[in-house]
Amino acid sequence: MALGWLQPNIKAQTVNYGLTGGLTAGSPIGAVPDGATGKPGKGTMLGFFIKYKLSERFRIQSELFYSYKSASFHTPISGDTTYQQVILGTTYNIPTSYNGWVRGSFGNQYLDLPVLLTIKLFRKLDFLIGPQLSYLFKGKNTGKADLKIGTDPNNPYTTVTNEPFDESAQINRWDYGIAGGFNYEASQRLNFALKLTSGLRSIYKDSYTLTDGTVRNVYMQCSLDYRIGHISTVDLAN
Repeated sequence: MALGWLQPNIKAQTVNYGLTGGLTAGSPIGAVPDGATGKPGKGTMLGFFIKYKLSERFRIQSELFYSYKSASFHTPISGDTTYQQVILGTTYNIPTSYNGWVRGSFGNQYLDLPVLLTIKLFRKLDFLIGPQLSYLFKGKNTGKADLKIGTDPNNPYTTVTNEPFDESAQINRWDYGIAGGFNYEASQRLNFALKLTSGLRSIYKDSYTLTDGTVRNVYMQCSLDYRIGHISTVDLAN
C-alpha cells in the first residue's frame, strides 16, 4: 500500500547571484523656468545582484550598486538681496533684487539599493517594479553665474560675471524612489535590463530656497547581469 500521504511536500527554492554593470542617463528634474535649457548626463553603474525564486512566475530581486548621476543646465535666476553702498563714509544696506543666468552641472555618486518584484511576462521577458533607496557618498553641484544687482536691469548697482558657486552641500544625503522596467534573459548566465528610476523626494535639503518645488532624480539604467552561481534550498512542508 502506498503511503504517499506520509511523504512531505518538497519544494526546491533557488537563489541566483552575480554581477551587474551598465550605464545611466538622465537628470535631476523639477520646475523649468522660461528659457532654461539642460542636457542629460551619462554615467556608469557597477555592483551585484541577488534573485530569489518564489515560483515559476515571481521572483524577488535585490541589487546593490554604485551609480554616477550627472547632468548640466543653463537657467535664469532671480531673487532678493542686499546691496552695500558707501555714501560719505557711511555704509548703507539697500534692499534690492538680482537677476541673471547660471550655468552648472551635477556629478553625484550614489550607492543604490533597489528591491524589485520580478513578474515573468513571457519565457524570456520579465517585468520589474519596486522601491529604491539611495545613499549619496559624494555630491557635486557647481557652476558659474552672471548677475545684475538692482531693481532696474538697464541700470544695475553692479554686475557679476563668471561668479563661481558650489551648492554641493545642499544635496540630501538620502534619496528614495521607485524603479521599474524590463529584464530579458539572453542565456542562463546573461540578462539584459532596462529600468527607469524616479525619486520621490527632492535631491535638495528642505532649507534650500534657490529652486522652486521638488527636484527629483530621473534616470534610465541599461545594465548587463552576469550570473556567477546559485544556491538551491529545499523547503520540506507536510
